[in-house]
Order: sequence, then structure tokens, then C-alpha cells
Amino acid sequence: MLTDGNGKLAVEEISATTYAEFLQGHEGILRDEVTMLGFKAAIEANAELFRQATVLEVGCGSGCLSLWAAQQGAAKVIAVESSAVCQVARQLVRHNRLEHVIEVIQGNVQQLQLPPVDIIVSKWMGACLMYSSTLEAVIYARDKWLKPGGRIFPQLANLYMAIAEQPEKQPSMSDYWTRYSGLDLHLAWRIVQQTPVIDCLDATQVLTQRQLLRRFDLSTLSLHELSFTVPFRLFSLRQSLAKWFLLYFDFQFPKLKPITTSPNAPPTQWKQTLFHIDAHLPLCIRDSVKGQFQVKRALRHLDFDIDWSFQNKLVHIPMHKQIYRMQGKPNDI
Repeated sequence: MLTDGNGKLAVEEISATTYAEFLQGHEGILRDEVTMLGFKAAIEANAELFRQATVLEVGCGSGCLSLWAAQQGAAKVIAVESSAVCQVARQLVRHNRLEHVIEVIQGNVQQLQLPPVDIIVSKWMGACLMYSSTLEAVIYARDKWLKPGGRIFPQLANLYMAIAEQPEKQPSMSDYWTRYSGLDLHLAWRIVQQTPVIDCLDATQVLTQRQLLRRFDLSTLSLHELSFTVPFRLFSLRQSLAKWFLLYFDFQFPKLKPITTSPNAPPTQWKQTLFHIDAHLPLCIRDSVKGQFQVKRALRHLDFDIDWSFQNKLVHIPMHKQIYRMQGKPNDI
């Protein structure tokens, strides 16, 4: 910590490593104006809930949500962040002269002792909605400290599935991996096929109607419900060659329209999640692909099983299983 000439606390010194972590992990979040300004609008639209409330932000990062909650009259805001990026949050709180309202704490929510709170705010969503370690922390904080009748922002989210095509100008990845400088890299290609891709699709690439896979209500959601199995049937809207199973989601605040990660909407930090289809799949209008979608959640990864079949006048694909794994640090996705 640094002090001024009178011995008073001045500015917290932040290392180059912490600044690098902030830029790598949080600059992209702040640039996601769809999400960040959506949170700001939600806090302002529900100012009567925040006025004189005790607010907990889980995974605060730079602390913007805490700052907006304090500006709407919160009596006390507790901003919790497990990484050293909390030092940046402390500086932002100080620069906005809100240190009398906001307390920034470095640590894991599960290891802290906190007072009861009226509201929990958090960017708990991850890639394909569920790939986020913050989700467990929010559920823990809800059970431990949220007062009866308390609110979670956002509380509701929906996970959707559809099918998409590959752009015509995009080269075949199969050719790239199986003909790499005269080497046979089929094994590498198999691994690539089993790894979900986080990317933005154009709305024109979507081939089918969407299907709601699961609704998440954070007021009641339990950890075991994060692993689930659900049947699906996706109806084609036009003729094309299918390349991806597609997952995206939306989430909602009181009084406002949902914020969506759909290809039809402006892009967000989460983009869409794509699962490679391993068969030649020519869709015609009103064709349907049916099957079963399963996700199993572990501490550091998500496992997906997609069992599916298809038949039309051109092809017959019997029911078979494709497996995928999403792993690594959630912030890297």
C-alpha cells in the first residue's frame, strides 16, 4: 500500500502481473456493452430494490456492478473477487468516492463469513451458460446469506439448441488435419471434433428452429440440476448442409427484455457454443433431427453426449452418439 505525505492511505500499488491479468480476463468483459449496459439498466430500472439494501456481488472483477448498485442508493455493497484483480476494483471504488459504501474482499465466497444480504448480483453465466465456476459460488451464497424474499440479478436464464451450417467460403478443417504436410493427423482431427468451439455465427447460418433445452431459476437451482438429460427434435427451416449443433442462451432481469447470445443479436463475450456434426447431413425444408442431449458437470469441465438420428429421401443416419468435452479455466473460454 502507498501513503501520502501525511501518512494517510493513498493508492494501492498494483503489480504488472495483476494489470496483465485484468487486461487478459476482464477487458473483454468491459467491452461487452450488451451485457454490461444491460446490468446497468437492470439496476437502474429496479432502483427501489437497491435503495438502502445490502448487496453482494459474487466474482466482482473490476467491480462495476457494485459501483452501479452503490449509485442507486445501496446501504452496503460487498464485492467479492478471488483473484488479485480485486486490487483494480478497490482503486475504481476509491476513484469513484464510494469506499464508504463498497467493501472489496479478496477470497472465495465459500471461505468467507458475510452478513445477510438483500440482493446478489453476479455475471455468473459462462460459455453455453453453464461453463462458469461462479455459478457454484452464487448458489452457495444464496443458500448461506440471501435473506428470505431476497433477489438474484439475473435470476432467470434459458438454454437453447439449434443446428447451423458452415459458411461456404470457410475451408474444410477435415482436409487441414488429415493432409497436414504429408502427415496423417486423423487423431488430432478426432480431438478437434470432440472439442466445442466458442465463436460467433451469422444469423443466416442457422438452419432450424430453436428448442428450449432447460430453464435455470437461480432462486431454486441446485448443483445436481446442472447435470441433465433432455430429448430434442429440431425442424429445418430451409435446405442446406448441416455442420454444427448450436447452443446459446438468454437471461432476464425484472422489468426488462431478455439479453440474448443468439446469432440474431449483437455479439457478447460468450458468443455461441458449436458442436461439430460428424456425418454428412443434408437438410431439406421441414426435415427434423431428433435425439437426446446430455450434459454432465464436473469441477473443471463439462461433458456433453449428443445422441441423434436423421432420415430423409437423401440419407439415413441411425441413432448414434457424439461426445464432447469443454475444459480449461472458465475465463479462458
